[in-house]
Amino acid sequence: MKNLCLVFLFLIASCETYLYDDYKIIDYKRKIRADGTLKNDKYNVKKGDNLFSISRKFNISIQELIKANKIREPYKIYPNQSIFIPLNKTHKVGKGETLYSISRYYETTVFTLAKYNNIRNVNNIKIGKELIIPKRSEKLKKKKKKWDSSFKQNKPNKNNDKKQREILNSGFIWPVKGKVLSKYGKSKDGFYNDGINIDSKKGTKVISSQAGKVIYCGNEIPGYGNLILIKHSKNWITAYAHLNEVFTEKGKKVFKGQMIGSVGNTGNVRSPQLHFEIRKGKESVNPLKLL
Repeated sequence: MKNLCLVFLFLIASCETYLYDDYKIIDYKRKIRADGTLKNDKYNVKKGDNLFSISRKFNISIQELIKANKIREPYKIYPNQSIFIPLNKTHKVGKGETLYSISRYYETTVFTLAKYNNIRNVNNIKIGKELIIPKRSEKLKKKKKKWDSSFKQNKPNKNNDKKQREILNSGFIWPVKGKVLSKYGKSKDGFYNDGINIDSKKGTKVISSQAGKVIYCGNEIPGYGNLILIKHSKNWITAYAHLNEVFTEKGKKVFKGQMIGSVGNTGNVRSPQLHFEIRKGKESVNPLKLL
């Protein structure tokens, strides 16, 4: 009887692949499916697939898929078509590193890293956590070969008169009045703030710091709650986070001083406040020097 039980267990184990074939697990770190549909960075399109579903499956952007495969409008793909999947890099968080310093090194943004890794508190990442990093540019690969945990944002050249004039003539105004709870830069706790956090009462109106065009409205980025991004002339960008209400939408043009939302405590904050950032392209700038 004992021998019969052993034979039965052996048969069950040998048939496991057949019985549970529909429940294969995707290994997102290696980006290789257990059923072998992705090999050598290639994925065979199945019936019902589209660029959006594939981008979600392998945690990459639709733009990366389009660019890597040179897909043209109307951006259609077909069953059995072989698509190249750009593999993402990974980075293990070391002692003293912040999401900001890591984003600077890989030439990406805190927003992108938080979204890729579903990080709710961007100011608190655990040592040893493995982060998914969007594919780096060839330019950075040539410049940097080894990770340096002390990597810091490049300081602007003080002798660059043109850049100094742009800063002086930027004309930004305070989006809301209040006490600055958290200043720009590295804190005593080792956290890095890309902007400033301004204390204010819930519902207080938030205005656009400069005229521009709304390029993002939403709450998909963990930790920031309701967020608005506005692009201004000369590649300036402002960010307004933790909003209670949003009074504009993506694609809308706003004028300087226009009400765009109200102060709240959405996202990873307890008290009502506004997280405000000013960026020159990808680089963050201390708002207190421009307001």
